[in-house]
Amino acid sequence: MKRKRQSNNISGGTKVNPVRNRTHKFVAGLLSAVIPGLGHIYLRLYMRGLTFTLLVLLDLSALLYFSTIGIQINVPLLILLALFIPMIYFYNVFDVLQSADWVMMRRRRAITQGSSDKPTPNERTVGEAMMAWEKGISFGLLLIVGGSLMILFFRKPRWFKELLAMYGGYTFAVLMIAGGLLLFGREIWVMLRKKKI
Repeated sequence: MKRKRQSNNISGGTKVNPVRNRTHKFVAGLLSAVIPGLGHIYLRLYMRGLTFTLLVLLDLSALLYFSTIGIQINVPLLILLALFIPMIYFYNVFDVLQSADWVMMRRRRAITQGSSDKPTPNERTVGEAMMAWEKGISFGLLLIVGGSLMILFFRKPRWFKELLAMYGGYTFAVLMIAGGLLLFGREIWVMLRKKKI
């Protein structure tokens, strides 16, 4: 009798799960729409959530810094920094909705199978991408670089202004090229992995 009740609870739980999953996905999306990164924190993806929050704060700090310093204001840079805010915001909402599906699928599998150590082949690539950021050193580096830049933006030291006046355009161009190369390399790596599978 107890076994029947337990099996009914498990099967009943899987029937109710899609509704709960939609509720969790809606709450996570709503929280991310209010404050970027908050939906990820709700899903217990703390590092991803804090990353989105830090990126928005860093972008706002840079925007305020470049609009208030005494050197010649670079209007295209201000426009670009202003455009980064909605880009980060909407990508944050998109990512939290995708992450909610993955987190709920993983939790459902952990309940039904009793173990979450070995992902199924369908969710392996999504899970690897999700957990790479959560377990890697990239988050620590982002915090160090982001925190250092925020200190420089708010303290406004003279040498930093002079450095930006002389090499700001070159530095920004090099950062964009490096970011493009990283994204390009990542896409090639993903394509090669798909061919191997």
